[in-house]
Amino acid sequence: MAVNGRSQRRWPVILAMTGSLSMIMLDSTVLGVALPTVSRDLSMNASMQAWAVNGFLLATASCVAIGGRVGDAIGLVRAFQIGMFGFMLASIGCAAATSAEWFVAARVAQGLCAALMQPASAAIVIDVAAPERRGVAMATYAGISLLFLAAGPVIGGVLVEHASWPWCFLINVPVVIVSLATTIRLQLVSPVRSRRPLDGPSALLLPISMVLLTWALQQGAGRSVDAFWQWPTAAVGAGLALLFIRRQLMIATPLIDLRLFRDRSLRANALLLMGLQVVTVGQGIFGSMYMQEFLGFTPVEAGMGSLPMLLPVLLLVHVAGRMYDKSGPRKPIVSGLLLVLFGAAVETFGVATESYPILGTGMALLGAGCGLSMSPTNVDTLARAPTGRRGEVAGLVQQMRQLGSTFGITAMVLVMHLFASGEVIGTTGLTLRGIASGFGLHIAVAAICLLLALRCVREKASLTQPASEGHASTPTT
Repeated sequence: MAVNGRSQRRWPVILAMTGSLSMIMLDSTVLGVALPTVSRDLSMNASMQAWAVNGFLLATASCVAIGGRVGDAIGLVRAFQIGMFGFMLASIGCAAATSAEWFVAARVAQGLCAALMQPASAAIVIDVAAPERRGVAMATYAGISLLFLAAGPVIGGVLVEHASWPWCFLINVPVVIVSLATTIRLQLVSPVRSRRPLDGPSALLLPISMVLLTWALQQGAGRSVDAFWQWPTAAVGAGLALLFIRRQLMIATPLIDLRLFRDRSLRANALLLMGLQVVTVGQGIFGSMYMQEFLGFTPVEAGMGSLPMLLPVLLLVHVAGRMYDKSGPRKPIVSGLLLVLFGAAVETFGVATESYPILGTGMALLGAGCGLSMSPTNVDTLARAPTGRRGEVAGLVQQMRQLGSTFGITAMVLVMHLFASGEVIGTTGLTLRGIASGFGLHIAVAAICLLLALRCVREKASLTQPASEGHASTPTT
């Protein structure tokens, strides 16, 4: 679809694109409620439970930058359609799983497909939106998706208690069908933007290093941190990661062009999205688990207990988009991060005192902060990207977000087990002190994000690319 004045067609396209991010957000949190039941039915041990969550996140984090490059190479619309269809098949695979290994493999397949469809959808939204309306367009794209992030525990609780856990994954099927049907009905296509070769060694170094680092940290949870096998594994993973970074800076056609981070604002935005992902995904997964294991909530009650995050996101994400269009990114981002920091502190106190009213208050503040800060950060990042490399930048940003999810959850698990003194409650092997310490990690992350925003977030990106700049760079019908 060329953005050529037929503005009435922009919004159906943008709404179709929300399907990909909505499913990723939903699948990032719905498992928090469903995991106890899935674990029991599939006889998962603690390690397999962790991989059920991190398999999806790690596959996405390892390959999302590759997915952005593939989108530029084969066309954003084609990448979106292939990723969405594959995600639907992988979701059906999760629902049909009869063993822990099958389930984890299907989750990994979901993550690989998410890595292809998500950068493409974000870049398409920026392409089809008029420059002066990019903030509102991205607010719609991110806002609907954040609702699924917040509603995931509710949806999961209802489905687990009143249907069965496979439906937590089968609900992706109609979302895919509607999104794909919309792109077909609008005859949405996009040309090839880049034919830069894909560097094979880099494509291997990135996922291998991430798997080794995550495995070392994850297996270290609940064990002595000086276990001899943990450090060599982590050292090899870190060494490969450094080798990957060095290679990206030396070769002419890197897998991830780290030179893009020379733009100070783009670099800060990517780090902010990474930090926000640490907080929101950790809260979404472990918040629901905490309410069931420590407060005695049923799955439905735990899902309903997550609703205080929902209303603030609904109310503020579009306000944030208008603030960005009017005054730039600094005001909504800094205001939002202040609320995230305050909300994380209140949440941690509520967890430590086993008080749901305090916990719910913290969740509401956290939701308000995310509603204000996430969308402006994302749209400002993509607005700074050259049009021909927007898919690549979208992949790079999502790489940072998924790194936040993967290592955030891993670090939270590690902290919760390191400080796990006291009485073990429920089936998770956690103590109240341990889980409160895990939530306390969010305070530190939020504080770092706020300081980074105060230092680095400045003016709005200059919009030198008109919305109708040409068929060579925009999806066309």
